[in-house]
Amino acid sequence: MSGVSPALARLILVDSRGAWVRLVGVTAGVAVGVTLFLLLFGAYGALGDRQERSSWLSVSTGEYLAGTDAAVTLDDNSVFAMPSVDRHGDDFITRLDINATADSTVRIPGLSAAPAVGEFYASPALVRLLESTPAAQLGDRYGTLVGTLPNSVLSSPESLVAVTGTDAQTILASPAGLRTSEFIANPYGGNQNYLFVTIIGGIAVLLPVLLLVAIVTKLGAAERRERFATLRLIGATPGTVTRLAALETAVISLVGGLLGVLLAVLFRPLAAMVSIDDGTFFLSDLRVDPLTTTVVVAATTAGATLAAAWSIRRADIGPLGSTRQQHEKQPRATRLLPLALGLGVMTITSAASQLGVLPIDGGAPLIGGFLLTSLGLIMAGPYLVWRTGTFLSRRINSAAGVVAVNRVRRAPAATFRSVSGLVVALYMVSVFAGAASTADLDATISDSPGLLPVTSLTAGIDTVRVPEPARLEAVVRELDGTEGVTQVTVSYGSDTDDIVEFGYSVVPATAATALGFASVPPGDFVSFDAYAFMAAAGPPVELRPVAITDLSGLTPRSVYVDTVGTPAAIEVARTVLETSGLSLPGDTPGTRADAAGANQRSLLNSYATLAYLGVGVATLISAVSLAVATTAAMLDRKRVLGLLRLMGMRVATLRRIVSYETAAPLLVIVALCIGLGFLTAYLILTGLTGGARTIGMPEGRYFIALAASLLLAVVAVVSTFGAIRTNTAISSTRFE
Repeated sequence: MSGVSPALARLILVDSRGAWVRLVGVTAGVAVGVTLFLLLFGAYGALGDRQERSSWLSVSTGEYLAGTDAAVTLDDNSVFAMPSVDRHGDDFITRLDINATADSTVRIPGLSAAPAVGEFYASPALVRLLESTPAAQLGDRYGTLVGTLPNSVLSSPESLVAVTGTDAQTILASPAGLRTSEFIANPYGGNQNYLFVTIIGGIAVLLPVLLLVAIVTKLGAAERRERFATLRLIGATPGTVTRLAALETAVISLVGGLLGVLLAVLFRPLAAMVSIDDGTFFLSDLRVDPLTTTVVVAATTAGATLAAAWSIRRADIGPLGSTRQQHEKQPRATRLLPLALGLGVMTITSAASQLGVLPIDGGAPLIGGFLLTSLGLIMAGPYLVWRTGTFLSRRINSAAGVVAVNRVRRAPAATFRSVSGLVVALYMVSVFAGAASTADLDATISDSPGLLPVTSLTAGIDTVRVPEPARLEAVVRELDGTEGVTQVTVSYGSDTDDIVEFGYSVVPATAATALGFASVPPGDFVSFDAYAFMAAAGPPVELRPVAITDLSGLTPRSVYVDTVGTPAAIEVARTVLETSGLSLPGDTPGTRADAAGANQRSLLNSYATLAYLGVGVATLISAVSLAVATTAAMLDRKRVLGLLRLMGMRVATLRRIVSYETAAPLLVIVALCIGLGFLTAYLILTGLTGGARTIGMPEGRYFIALAASLLLAVVAVVSTFGAIRTNTAISSTRFE
């Protein structure tokens, strides 16, 4: 090896406590990165898989039966199907009503045969819910349980699914009813926006991890250069030193990668418990195939090895080493271009989406813009730090401040590297908090005059298949006799403006007070805006007098059922309505809170809770990065700091120097990170939803996370104080 024996190389490179600390640190950093990457990669693939395996429930192929003759025939090669969504409290139940012949050849995923009328199959989670709920509140809606759906046709362990045998007339009477000959998975039926948001979340979590790996590899860099210089001094060529550095990095990266694979397997059960889109994962969902795992480990090892070889070759270490601190080049304003470009892409995409003129799917450019902005923030960091140091250099007079600010000015890249993990974490925390704040825009549901009381249910009545008056009266009597029901009101409407304005409902004036109206105009009947009456929040709906003395010429539109407000009363009334035989073409009977609950199931609201998981990961990783980077920077300058102490500077002053070097860039960049994070969240939200969603005031959890980030920063800096005393002692100061 060009005059250097393997034993001597090993003695110089790894046979010291400091070398082992660095090797263990790099191994741990690579292991964390590989672990999180494999878990996130598995989760990303699982999202598409579980959407595909459960998409058959939406029945994507077939002939809709609305408006057809009720005598339409059914043969063995087709079935009648009607997908819908049921509710129970805060839970949403996917329901598929089926009607098939006894000898039907149509295969229903997960079932050997279609359920007979009055029978149903349920998912394991729904079976558990049925067992813990009185039948009158839920089970009576479906019939007799005859079997359980397998996991292979469900999206998650928490999926609430019922496949119910229903008579043909009920399906034919519904606008959602259709005739189909197959139930197929639709891989394109899922919400692509959610996948885009998941990719953004993966970038947000992985970026701090990659920074951690990069920072850890800098640990003890100065000591490492001295050891390579020793090898050069005893005869090693530059090529030999480069190969040694590459071999050293390859071995520890490979070990770290293999350890990461093991950790991914061990943490998979914990990761499967994370709820995304209203459900956790099956353990098998997060498995990554061996080929992908091998590629990830090989790519990580190769990348780290090439980076180490390139770094050592560029350093051009000679026999006398490179022990003096190098003066960095002054960063240029061009470093701001990627940041500006990323923001520009997201701004244009968001604006085009809100105007409805976006020619392509907005998710891809938003992901690209977010990635550019995130990397642009890292690239712009040294320039912003240099500007900060230049500004402070004219205003700082203390000894510790002068030393710290000059180091910031002379080594802005190294200074920013120390705080880059925390900077990115604060940015990601703000992005997550901004996305999560959209949930707060769904107002808390409360009673308000002129809006349907929160204790009331409503169900729309099919205006095409209008029930016979006797049938409707029988349903009203049954509801009146149901325990917990206080009043039942049927509203009426018209398809023309001759009697009542289109979209308005008519009710008896005597029933208006029970519907939540504060003042009732004179007359026998009154009307109101039916849509606004069901809004989650808004201005009070006003009643209008109607110049009629009876309901002739009007058709029933809705049934309003007021209850005592207990969950049991609401669910029993819902069950009665669903089993009444009325044709209810809209959503399952629900309350105003149920309508708001549907909004809560939206893409970005279900992502809100996951956001704070990313906040925690990014914050913890950034704190470790800061502690490691601060220690690495101190070790790289221990000779300089040791000389300052030898000249009489106190340890407390040295500690203030290190603290100032951390605080100076943070105090300036933190405000930029927070503002930039919320701006990014706004652009992503409006871009994905066409302006339908935006950001609101962040939750209290955000301010807790922000305080925790800054507290961890303080702890990370304080944790290096012991190393400052130890490594700057007179006995530790060395000269060439």
